[in-house]
Amino acid sequence: MSGSWQQSREVPAELVYRSLFSSAEPDLRSRAAELFAAWATGKNVPVSAAELLTGGAAEAEADDTHRFVRGSVGAYTDRSTGRRLQAAVFRLEERLADGNRWTTSLRLAVPHQAEQAALFPETDAPATLFGAEPPWPQRSWVWLDLEHHRAPETAPVRPGSPRLIRDLLAEVEGTDASLPLTSEVLDITESHVDELRGWLFDPRRRVPVIVFSPDQQQPEDQARFARRLARDVTGVAVVVRLHNVAAAAVFNRRAGTHLQVYGGAMRTYLPGLTPNEPFPRRHRILSATSMRALGQRSANAVRDQVLTLSTRRPPPASYVLVRRALSRGSAARTMPDRRPPAAHPALFPTPGEPTVLPGITRSVNFPETPAPAETAEGNRLLRATLTLAGVDPSAIALVGEPTDVEALTAERLALQDLLLRSMAANAEAGEKLAEAGAEITMLYAEIDDLTVQLTEEQKVRGEVEDLRLGSELGEIELTDLERDNERLRARIRWLESELTAHHVHVAGQETPGQMILPGNVVETLELAARLPFLSIGATSDAAAGLDVHPQAERWAIKIWQALAALNAYAEGRATGTWTNSFLAWCKAPPSGGAAVPATWVALNESETTTTTPRLREARTFAVPVHVEASGRAYMQAHIKIQQGGTPCPRIHFHDDTGGRTGRIHIGYVGDHLPTASFR
Repeated sequence: MSGSWQQSREVPAELVYRSLFSSAEPDLRSRAAELFAAWATGKNVPVSAAELLTGGAAEAEADDTHRFVRGSVGAYTDRSTGRRLQAAVFRLEERLADGNRWTTSLRLAVPHQAEQAALFPETDAPATLFGAEPPWPQRSWVWLDLEHHRAPETAPVRPGSPRLIRDLLAEVEGTDASLPLTSEVLDITESHVDELRGWLFDPRRRVPVIVFSPDQQQPEDQARFARRLARDVTGVAVVVRLHNVAAAAVFNRRAGTHLQVYGGAMRTYLPGLTPNEPFPRRHRILSATSMRALGQRSANAVRDQVLTLSTRRPPPASYVLVRRALSRGSAARTMPDRRPPAAHPALFPTPGEPTVLPGITRSVNFPETPAPAETAEGNRLLRATLTLAGVDPSAIALVGEPTDVEALTAERLALQDLLLRSMAANAEAGEKLAEAGAEITMLYAEIDDLTVQLTEEQKVRGEVEDLRLGSELGEIELTDLERDNERLRARIRWLESELTAHHVHVAGQETPGQMILPGNVVETLELAARLPFLSIGATSDAAAGLDVHPQAERWAIKIWQALAALNAYAEGRATGTWTNSFLAWCKAPPSGGAAVPATWVALNESETTTTTPRLREARTFAVPVHVEASGRAYMQAHIKIQQGGTPCPRIHFHDDTGGRTGRIHIGYVGDHLPTASFR
């Protein structure tokens, strides 16, 4: 690696894309290896499928990026059933000069019945040590992850589907339950509506299905929009277009009024959909009007929502078996370097070598008719050798008469037989020792692998803890809202009774001027742009980042409440009915004035945030030059849409109600900006 590459401080890795699907491809690992090798070679890392399938690696540096490719393969045999699982993982790591790092990992599991046994050499795998076996995969599966290791101060990125997954699905049939995965838009005619309905209500489905109804005003624009979206969400969602109005009518009748989509709108049907869906609003609609107004931003918001959902998918239950297969494959490849030598030391070793019996394969020559004196001396030498080797020769009678050739010969033969039997036992022990060493090496490989797995599980536990905290905060907030709701309902009932007492009957009448609020943040900002005392800056992209989360609709409502309160406050300042701050307005709003809880409002940032250049710059946004001559203003005043958790939306604004514009300038609506202790 060149000198320009140095270890850099990184933000913890963020999973930005995860695709997981089944395949009936009969030669899956070979096809996947070929496609991965071609993809890596296209990134200037020349590597072959054969190298990947034998655990090879390659690296290269080009375009200010250092790339490293490695393959790992293995097999696991369940001895109790004879089933065999073949596994592989191919990984590309790309380290950029700016400190960012991207890791693409492609994992595969192929049960024996789904792939030819001759794909890899047969190897014997020891049985597992663990009693509780994970489920065996019924079909081959493919799992692709894309991780972003961000450099400090780098914003999160969701780049869309990797080209590798598009190449893979173009060559290998992939399905999510009954749903075919593709990078193309599926065109649904009247005759295919039942098939679409089957996909939507399949309880095994794990990816969203995005359905476009016909846009009769701008059909070509919608087609381009759908094609771009299908490309960006390949492998994690399927994009469908109802072919015409007739197909849309049939679909809406079959789906039911609560799940309809019409008028050129797009609807995202999440997994778990049922015909009697209890929460139809969970399957969100984006109107044709919004898509036209927002353009590519709406496509990005939908893409980011789908990609975020994909990262929440857990690994396959059979992944434990894949890890076991890979760890055994890794251990088997390194075994020759770890096994003890096959040959044993000689009977009379050189000084410094251990004294043990020779191996059974080494020839030991004895004279057939030695002289009596030589036989007696040889017998003594054999006894000494056996004793030094830990073998007791005392059971063989010692011949005291050196001239008794027959007795000496019998003693010699008995000692030789004992020596040979000891040598055989020693060789057998050596073989068993080698086998034990191999098994120990395998077990150490599994321990290393389980350690990695434990680290991943601890990371998941941390994410679960964050979700638990968010849930607790949500419950607290919901309780507060219920209290406020009941208080307001009680006040409404009292006001209506007072009006009735004065012969003014308003109970049951619709509230004039009441509007239906959008279900996402971006459309809420579009609506708020019509408020006369607000000026909303270029913050739609940051706002779209909130729309990828399940809480988006609730945040949209709260953001509207906050913006409406700011507008009402600015109007009060403009008319002279209010002269104090926005915080004071929210603490004691005038009669009929829109406000938010005062706990949402903060007019200042901490001293650290204000005095740290990078943190201050993150809160500096564009304003008209007659507000600030530089055209930019530090907006420390903000509204807390959520009090804690992640994400934690904020609105940053500049109050110019006492200045030349008489307006509130909204600089930012999005996730919490960085602080000294946050990102």
